[in-house]
Amino acid sequence: MSRLVPRTMFLTLAMMVLPLLPAVAAKAQDTEQHQTLPRGTVLGVQRAVDIAVKNHPMLLEGAANLKASEARTEQARSLYYPQVYANANTVAGAGVSNPRFLVGGGLLRENQTTFTGGVIANQRIYDFGYTSNLVESNKLAERAQGQDVSARRALVLLYVQRAYLNSLKRRRLVQIAEETVRERGIIAGQIETLYRQQLKSKLDFDLAHVELVNAQSLLVRSRNDLKASYADLNRTMGIVGADDYVLEDISVEVRPQKTLESLINESLSHPEVKRAKEQTASADARLTATKRQYLPTVSAIASGGTFDPFDARQNQQTGGWWMAGAMVSMPLFTGFLIENQVVEANANRQAASAATSNIEQALTQQVTNAYLDTLTFAQQITLAEEQVKTAQEALQLSKQRYKLGLGTVVEVTQSEVAVTAAQTRLAETQFDYKIAEVTLAYTSQGDDTGRALLLSRASSPSPDAVGPHPAN
Repeated sequence: MSRLVPRTMFLTLAMMVLPLLPAVAAKAQDTEQHQTLPRGTVLGVQRAVDIAVKNHPMLLEGAANLKASEARTEQARSLYYPQVYANANTVAGAGVSNPRFLVGGGLLRENQTTFTGGVIANQRIYDFGYTSNLVESNKLAERAQGQDVSARRALVLLYVQRAYLNSLKRRRLVQIAEETVRERGIIAGQIETLYRQQLKSKLDFDLAHVELVNAQSLLVRSRNDLKASYADLNRTMGIVGADDYVLEDISVEVRPQKTLESLINESLSHPEVKRAKEQTASADARLTATKRQYLPTVSAIASGGTFDPFDARQNQQTGGWWMAGAMVSMPLFTGFLIENQVVEANANRQAASAATSNIEQALTQQVTNAYLDTLTFAQQITLAEEQVKTAQEALQLSKQRYKLGLGTVVEVTQSEVAVTAAQTRLAETQFDYKIAEVTLAYTSQGDDTGRALLLSRASSPSPDAVGPHPAN
């Protein structure tokens, strides 16, 4: 019988646990899928943002801090409610069973064994606004923490979009490098054929081969930079992902911006500014609460319970008892505790106010810099597009001159280098403009950062619109 009971309990537990295993396994699988992405996954901007919102440690930390702040608000609010405690004790010898309310705990008396059990309740009635200001301070701190979550989310969205754009830029540079390798490979092959036929010199063949090797070296570096950009993208999403994704195309068109003055005014509603202002208000309320500690506190106290001696020979009355009273307490001297608490609270309020001004000034500077960056890159894009066209025309001309024997291979290779440099400069400028654009959206709007890039994707020609330079 003694062996049957454990086996029965084991079987019962197994029957209860087995139906839950599929759900647990499915949940674990979903969690794993959120944390990893396989190689070659189609990763759009919106999906990258959604993954970051669910998995980024910065947002998880902010959510946990918000819960802790909410709990602190409830802790402060607990002073509005009665504080009820139960107590039970037993005493043997000459001690007194309930020294809280009976005088003479150390006086000599007859030896006896007693038991006392009861409940004591303490209700704060009035404290001249200490509790209300303390609760208000914690509520404001909670709201500041909520704004901190919004600020963290906006910052994570900025990180994701900048990393995504940087990956697109690196991908475009890989495409340019691949086109350059193909183009120089064709030229090198043509010159090699002419060299074998003794129509071109060994110098021409060597120079073409050197430029081909340089292009291949550039391609290797560009591909590694692309993999590194994917690693940065994984970090901004808060996951352990692959080193290769299929990214969606983003429009790199230049869009008109608002005036700098309006953007600076919008930055005053940034979550960082709101958080700092809430913290300043919280520090102000805590300073008021700290000063109210100088004033009296009125409380009501009540207690009730039962008393019973174990020795029946003692002629004592047993049974229930109760007590009710009121208490007024006022600090007279606390070793300068309250005074220094007031000094600390006042210093914290000044620090919070200064932090608010610092954030506003920093955002004004960041908005101005990002705005000027968009203007600069927009103008550079126009110039870079002209440079690409000019370089391609020069390449075509140098090829024709070389075929006619009017030019050298050096002119062709130099024209090739100029086309590659112009296309690289254009791609970098286009995506740097988009990065400046989302940075401007973050500094001026904060919580609307996610809309800036998503609304402008795939609505106009991609950076490939300029096109590769002709093969021959």
